[in-house]
Amino acid sequence: MTRSDLFARTVGNLAGKARWFLLAEQTPDRDGFLQAVAPSVKLVGLVALVALAATRDALAAAAALGGLAWLLALASRVPARAFFGRVSAPPAFAFLVVAPQAVLMDGPALGGTPFSEPGVSYVVLFVVRVAACVGFLSLVLLTTRFTDLLAGLRRLRAPGVAVTLLAITYRYLLVFFAELERMVRARESRTIRARGIRKTWRDSGNFTGTFLLRSIERGERVQRAARARGGTQLTHYDRTQSLGRADAAFAALVAVAVVAVVL
Repeated sequence: MTRSDLFARTVGNLAGKARWFLLAEQTPDRDGFLQAVAPSVKLVGLVALVALAATRDALAAAAALGGLAWLLALASRVPARAFFGRVSAPPAFAFLVVAPQAVLMDGPALGGTPFSEPGVSYVVLFVVRVAACVGFLSLVLLTTRFTDLLAGLRRLRAPGVAVTLLAITYRYLLVFFAELERMVRARESRTIRARGIRKTWRDSGNFTGTFLLRSIERGERVQRAARARGGTQLTHYDRTQSLGRADAAFAALVAVAVVAVVL
C-alpha cells in the first residue's frame, strides 16, 4: 500500500481494530475467576459496578473501581494487551471531548495556568469514570462467549426480540468489518504506483459507495441464509444450571464493593 493512500490505511486499521475488539476467542476458555461465574450473575454484577462507577463524584472511589476492574482482569487471566487495548481508546476520546472544561469552568486558577482547579478535577474524574466503566464492560466480552452471553440475557428474562436483535447485530458487525478488510486488500492489490491527493479523494468516494452497496447485498444474503436454516429463532438453553462457589464469591465481591464505595 502506498504512503499516499491514507484513506485505505485508515479504513483497514479501523476494520482490523473493530474485529479485534469484538472477537475474544481464547480468553473465555481460560481457567480464570470470571470464566467460572455464570453469565447471568456476571452480567448483573458487572452492570451494577458500571452504574456505580458512572455515578461516583469522588475521584478516589472512581479510581478504586478502576483498580477493581484491573484486579478482576488479573484474576481472570486476561492478557494485559487485550484488556488495556480495549480500555484505552474510550477514555482518550472522552478526554478530547471534555478537555475544554478545564479552561471554561469557573474557579481558582491552577498554579498560574489558564486551567481552573474545578475544571481539571472534572476532566480527570470524567476520564477515570469512563475508564472504569469500559473496564467492567470489557470484562464481559473478554470472559464470556457471545452465545453464553445471550443465554444469560434470556435467563434474566430479557425480551426475546431484543436478544435476537443483539445476536443479529453482533454477527453482522463481524461480517461488515470482514467485508471492509477484503475490499481494502483488493484496493491495495490493484495499486501499483502512488496516487495524488485528488485521485485518492475521488477513488475514496467510489470505494465508499461500492462498500455500502456490497453491505446491503451481504445483509440480504444473510437474511436469506437465516430463513433457509429456519429463521432467526434462538436455540434452547439449559434452565437447570445451578450456581456455584464462584458465583457466590463474585456476588459477595460486588456487594462489598457497593457498600464500601457508597458508605
